[in-house]
Amino acid sequence: MRARLQRLGRVKLVCIITIFAVILASSSNLFISELFNFQTTFFEDVLRSSLSAIFVAPLLSWHLVGIFYKLDVLEKNMSRLAKMDDLTSVCNRRFFYIQIEDWLGTESNRNAVYAFFVLDMDLFKGINDRYGHLCGDKVLVEFSDILRKLSPSPNIVGRLGGEEFAVFLPNVSQEKAEMLAASICQTIRDSEIDYDGEKVSCSVSIGVSININRQKSTIENAFKYADLALYDAKESGRDCYRVYLP
Repeated sequence: MRARLQRLGRVKLVCIITIFAVILASSSNLFISELFNFQTTFFEDVLRSSLSAIFVAPLLSWHLVGIFYKLDVLEKNMSRLAKMDDLTSVCNRRFFYIQIEDWLGTESNRNAVYAFFVLDMDLFKGINDRYGHLCGDKVLVEFSDILRKLSPSPNIVGRLGGEEFAVFLPNVSQEKAEMLAASICQTIRDSEIDYDGEKVSCSVSIGVSININRQKSTIENAFKYADLALYDAKESGRDCYRVYLP
């Protein structure tokens, strides 16, 4: 219903409300005249009620319809902010885990294999310190765009906080997960951000865990194993990926 009202637009909706107001006012006026036997003609009743509705209804409905559209936009924005990271437009941490838990809790996905990625931008603090936080934000946006572009569908991409991201890939093999991790590392390595006439480059370390959905709580282990793999990647010199097989 709301979608139909949105498609009509403000002007058409006000016109429809005005037409209904004219019909209702005319019908009511005729009924009252007939009920109380007022000495007026049919034309007078219709003209009087129609003119009143035509002048009053558009003024009131324009204002009320405007409020409706503003509230609708506000509700959509609030709903988006509750689910998405405002800077990068990927899932925020809460919504990221909600979607994964829904997938894990579906009976048809029982015993399915999935990959869990934890990704951390290397030496990101140095970028903020040298170029400023606006440049750092630009790097994060570029990185999230690369993640969404490279991750095969279906996928869930989320920002866990700061420069740490995560990717959930259902029904994916270890081989394909490693191919994706290598592709992400290479793409980030080759990418450069233009900022105030300078080329800003960065790299990423990735921890990957390959898991089997035997119970809903496995997401906690999946994150733990991927985090251990990420630590191994950092210890190995960064700008690489490691896979943990529980």
